[in-house]
Amino acid sequence: MDTVPAPAAPNTPTATVVPTVDAAIALQGLTFPALNAALDDYLARTDGPKAGPWERWSLIVGVAGAGLAMLLGSVLSGMAGVVATQLGLAVELLGLGTSLCLRIRREWRQFREARREHAREIEEGYTRYQQLVQQVRAFPLEQRRRRLRYIRDRRTTMHERLGLFTGGMERLGILPLLVALYLQFKDWRWGNWNAFANITLVQGALAFWILVAYALSWYLVHLRARVQAYELLLAEANAQDGA
Repeated sequence: MDTVPAPAAPNTPTATVVPTVDAAIALQGLTFPALNAALDDYLARTDGPKAGPWERWSLIVGVAGAGLAMLLGSVLSGMAGVVATQLGLAVELLGLGTSLCLRIRREWRQFREARREHAREIEEGYTRYQQLVQQVRAFPLEQRRRRLRYIRDRRTTMHERLGLFTGGMERLGILPLLVALYLQFKDWRWGNWNAFANITLVQGALAFWILVAYALSWYLVHLRARVQAYELLLAEANAQDGA
């Protein structure tokens, strides 16, 4: 005898047909640490090849070489300052050049077949994102609404506070740093290494802290982007329930 299926409970997510892919990390609970781990797993599966240790450390060495060259060039005087600046410049060029070459090698396939690779990444990202949304929808709707209201208020507050420090960093990108370097070295000519020895301690320390502030600004922008990702994920899960 055929049985009649029981009606679905309110706010119970309906089944969604999703193409088969590798299993994603299970969402253990509707908490922000759990959402953070799920988003990390989502980005790890959709962002393409990751930078290896050589690429990451060469970039760090290059940036550190630039900062130390400016700092030591201002502290030391005479030939010692010139030698320290030359060594720092060599470390900077070697580190940044190595990082750039390794990145080009890692992303060469995306440049060679840009449209096809981009379409494939979008489709894979959409599939995995829908899987993540379905995991979020498994939790009660009212609980999701409360967390969405909280994270929206938190993002608004963070945007207002961080704007005092980062300004329009996410829109200007690397442009402020390039402008600062241009103003610093616009009168420099190749072979005129004595110009580096004339940099004062205050100038070197200021240039070093400009680099530190620039790196800190990008860190804060990245943190704000993750808060926005929480909001978008919760909003999409709630919108699908409303539909």
